[in-house]
Amino acid sequence: MAIHEAYTREMYDKYGYFAVWLPSVSLALGDVGTFTGHRFDKRTTLADLGVSFRISSASARADVEYTSSGAVSLVADGAVGVTRSTPMASLLITFSREGATFFQGRECTEQSIDNVAGLESALLPLCHNRTWRPNYVVITSLVSTGPTMVLVSKDSGARVELALDADGLGTPLPLVKAAGNFVVTAKSGMAASVMTPDGATPLFRAACMRRKLLGGRELEIRGGERELDLELAPVEWGDRVAV
Repeated sequence: MAIHEAYTREMYDKYGYFAVWLPSVSLALGDVGTFTGHRFDKRTTLADLGVSFRISSASARADVEYTSSGAVSLVADGAVGVTRSTPMASLLITFSREGATFFQGRECTEQSIDNVAGLESALLPLCHNRTWRPNYVVITSLVSTGPTMVLVSKDSGARVELALDADGLGTPLPLVKAAGNFVVTAKSGMAASVMTPDGATPLFRAACMRRKLLGGRELEIRGGERELDLELAPVEWGDRVAV
């Protein structure tokens, strides 16, 4: 399994959200695209298609931390010096398998498109005139974060070593709280090492237009005259809306 497949699958299994690859790619509510191997590829937006929508209020803020079970180890190796009168310590993160994940995100919030019935009605004419393609999905819920770090190993034995403020090591989410104030001193065997001090949009949910009666996984449009019996349906991990 490709690294990005392993990462996106693991995050979906944990949280029920699709994960952005690369984790630094920025998405927005109303982005329209396709899935290729569960990687979202943006093609257009609802705004570009002339479709308006309402956005819900942001959820309460929460910090999120996730590590692959039994596959990620963090060890503080003690003081390594003083920088600008601040004691510095070394933190070693090691990975015992390929595709293991370390994720920290501060002040995560979620917003969603909240007029789904209106959105469905607006998309129906686009399905009739084939502007809306059968494999299109639209981002309907999006998690936004403050400072975020995502590490994904390429090899068993991958490692990242950092020097950071020693006083912060005992606090929750020490790495993202030290955003911009640590130094990567060594790194090997990593598929992705992303730090976004200004925030990211790492997780999302999506929906597609699907036939109500036939129950197929894909929407097929065979002509423009017959009324299409479609609905806007959530996309789940098992849906293969694109190849």
